[in-house]
Amino acid sequence: MVGTDTRTIVVAGGSLAGHTVVTELDRRGFTGEVVWVRGDESVSPYSKPALSKEFMQGKLTAGDISLPAPPADGSRLRVIDGTLCARLDADADRVLVGDEWISFDALFICTGMRARVPAHFTGLPGVHSLRTLADAAAIRAQLDSRPRAVVVGAGLIGSETAASLRSLGLPVELVVQGRLPMEAVVGEELGRFCLERHHSHGVTTRLSATVTELSAGRAGGPITVAFDDGATTEAGLVVLGLGATTACGWLEGSGLDLSDGVLCDASLRARPSVFAAGDIANWPNPVFGGRMRVEHWSNASAQARHAVESWSADQEGRRRPAFADVPYFWSDQYGLKYQMVGHARGHDEVRVESAGGDGARPLVTYYRDGRLVAAAGVNATRAVMRMKSRIHCPDREPGPGDGPLPSGRPTRTAVTSPHVPGREKTT
Repeated sequence: MVGTDTRTIVVAGGSLAGHTVVTELDRRGFTGEVVWVRGDESVSPYSKPALSKEFMQGKLTAGDISLPAPPADGSRLRVIDGTLCARLDADADRVLVGDEWISFDALFICTGMRARVPAHFTGLPGVHSLRTLADAAAIRAQLDSRPRAVVVGAGLIGSETAASLRSLGLPVELVVQGRLPMEAVVGEELGRFCLERHHSHGVTTRLSATVTELSAGRAGGPITVAFDDGATTEAGLVVLGLGATTACGWLEGSGLDLSDGVLCDASLRARPSVFAAGDIANWPNPVFGGRMRVEHWSNASAQARHAVESWSADQEGRRRPAFADVPYFWSDQYGLKYQMVGHARGHDEVRVESAGGDGARPLVTYYRDGRLVAAAGVNATRAVMRMKSRIHCPDREPGPGDGPLPSGRPTRTAVTSPHVPGREKTT
């Protein structure tokens, strides 16, 4: 750019989406001021997928999982750590940070999610959620005493944490609120496979159970875990994997629609100067013909890049493109990689094939009205990613790059009740 760029862009959120927005603005040559409000963790951005896996297992340190620092040249970057955006005045295009109002030409909302922790479980010694580096470090600090661990919740975070703790030789009990671990995320077939893997590695599971009370005695003493059927158990460590809630509190009263995250248009724009990306963004995905909010790591970076492209299109007088994406996530447990592409919400048919030819590892595809909408498998990266290329917009004919369906012998075809996947962050 010629001359001094006087524009100011505020990036709210210090995780992957915010980091990607800052990096992408620099890559595109933006030379105005970028104010990056990174939140209250007071640490540099890091890779969250490692928290419940390699970091929990002691294979990686905090330094190992840090994201690269954004380039120092290009835009004028001001980093604000240790505090959150407190309020958005959308009519005046400004945000309140601490006691300072910061005016902006564009705002990127990337504040993500916070762990869901019932109030009566908060502050108990030995009881932890797992959403941040500090959470994971607090759990790791207890592992030297070899405590019996109870993991409450069996979505992605709960299942990964149970697998990591068991790999370290700890006695682990996994409390599954539904019928099967990860069922709300990957469906019945892979949920059953996941349950069998936990059992084969020595994890005790408690199915269709709800924890009603946690009570701790003296510091370092056992925690009593009470269930809705009247049963109790004891643990030295309790990890809560009960999902997360959108970090939208600071946006109340701003005029944005916060009914489920930040509602955006297809280009990820919430209003003319405000964009959203990552876990918090709720947008109409033309690939699936409906609104969605995706809490997976790969989505955060992809949306952040797209949000910057949409803003750039506005600046250059171009039409903003729609974010038409096929969601993807993975989970590593006991040396196995679970992967899923697509969006299985509302499916009416499931087909199960053998990923390895012996029926031991299922490859599952989901259909709605005869159209492929999702696929999931275990240690079947090539097959799952080929399936991803077959998921396309309903009004678009498959192109030459879509590729054939993976070969495989169908072992069962079933028509099931519609599956509604849960919203669990891959960490």
